[in-house]
Amino acid sequence: MMERNIDAADALRRLCGTVMKTARQELMQHLSEAGSDLSPHQFLALLSINRHTLTLGELSRAMGLDPSTLAPTVEVLVRKGLVQRDRDPQDRRRTPLSLTQAGRNLLAQVTRQDEQGPLISGLDALGDEKARQLIALLEELVAALNPTHDSTPTNPCQMPIHKG
Repeated sequence: MMERNIDAADALRRLCGTVMKTARQELMQHLSEAGSDLSPHQFLALLSINRHTLTLGELSRAMGLDPSTLAPTVEVLVRKGLVQRDRDPQDRRRTPLSLTQAGRNLLAQVTRQDEQGPLISGLDALGDEKARQLIALLEELVAALNPTHDSTPTNPCQMPIHKG
């Protein structure tokens, strides 16, 4: 059992590295083609905030990044007028983040449902059911790696799968 898990961990490292490299390159190309100056982190933060109003801590958990790493990204989005800091009337210490109209407009401009890059093609090749299973298994793994991970669908990986 132990040796199998070591082999599985090695395989997972290799496979995740390939998927992440492909996903990042594809996203950077997509953002460039859309004429956006957003970084991949900025784009993924906008997607997450668009789905749910989140605090910086909630956003960092959803994206799997440390708040200190994500804070400058959020600050840039606020300065660009794409995200605003709100006040929680129930808890003054809580500062939810939400998209401004400019943020929603930019996200609508940049987001394409019919994108046909390598990642989309690979998921299409798996088919809807296997793609959903893959995402569900990865979410389970993330939850096991980080027991405090919020499993509400704020992670861009949990977006519905659409066939083009």
